[in-house]
Amino acid sequence: MDFNEFTVLRGVTRRLRLRDLPVEVVTASAGAAALLDETFYPPGMLNVRETSVEPELTVLDHIRTPAEIAALLDREPTGTYELTRGFRQPCYEVDGHTVFTLRDENSDEVAAVIRGERTIAVVRPDSGLGDRWLTRILRDTATRRAKAAGSLVMHSSAFVHDGRAYLVIGDSGAGKSTTAIALARLLPNAGWMGNDRMHLDVIGDQYRVTACPLPLAVNKGSLDVMGITDFAGWDVRAGIPGPESDWDQFHGEDKLKLSSREVGRYLEVDVVAESVLAGVLLPRVDREADYVCEAAKPDHVAEVLERNCFSLDDNLYGEDWLRVPVTTRAAPPSLDDFLDHIARLPVLRCSVGSAADLATLATDFQHAVRADN
Repeated sequence: MDFNEFTVLRGVTRRLRLRDLPVEVVTASAGAAALLDETFYPPGMLNVRETSVEPELTVLDHIRTPAEIAALLDREPTGTYELTRGFRQPCYEVDGHTVFTLRDENSDEVAAVIRGERTIAVVRPDSGLGDRWLTRILRDTATRRAKAAGSLVMHSSAFVHDGRAYLVIGDSGAGKSTTAIALARLLPNAGWMGNDRMHLDVIGDQYRVTACPLPLAVNKGSLDVMGITDFAGWDVRAGIPGPESDWDQFHGEDKLKLSSREVGRYLEVDVVAESVLAGVLLPRVDREADYVCEAAKPDHVAEVLERNCFSLDDNLYGEDWLRVPVTTRAAPPSLDDFLDHIARLPVLRCSVGSAADLATLATDFQHAVRADN
């Protein structure tokens, strides 16, 4: 097989700077191009911006038939690789290239990546899942560059109020996304930053928060708590979960997924890519619990943050099979340093279970922030 055919492609071309790595992206898919635009929005999301600098890496998004992809992968594997944590797939090396099998954990659809010296070629079917591989690879690459540069990565959502960022940190299912997006909608001069993962960089004596553009994933229970009932008319790329899903359950596994642009469009909030850290919320969304909003105790803060802090050695996406080019490495701030910093900021523990509770939280949050200042 001539792998050189995968190093050229005509289509939509963009030059992006992934933190400090200039990348040229080419796709023949209108769907993939639109998703890329919707995901890395606004400019600066995960420190991804347009650039005119000559690329150090080219990422090409090829569409092929399932039969052509099967032929590409029809070789004896020379090894396996960890696509995501604990999810291994076959790969093989030939003629200076490594070919990786791509398969989402929730689908049988197969795609491939051909990794050359300065190219990453995605070879995949013309499908909605196929369109998502390009964005995922760029997000993966940008995340690795950020971690190599010393970003502290928190399992967190975030919102902005009066131009400053507030992390919403908690375990899976605690209600981070619901709390963050609800406050972004209710507070004046507010905006939503992102879902599930935030990068923090030390700038002088402050922490700069940068959003990672993972889709906002919410179930119907979260929308109910926020008082949102008009979702049936939304034309979202991922589609409203079908009647066979469990998304109508409060803790259902199936969720509605919204890109950054869709969050702004349907939830009517500004989306903010980065801002200076001003405080932390530790949420609990529970319909049966009493309303609470109070200063969090230091021991509780340290315990929650320790469970939800990704260190430099934590492998967010499995091994670095993309071989992201990194010239220098820096250690992130320690968790103790971060705890010392936020001890000087408002850190609140809250519990809500209804739209009325969220409205009360918005008022109490403003009082707590003003009192701290």
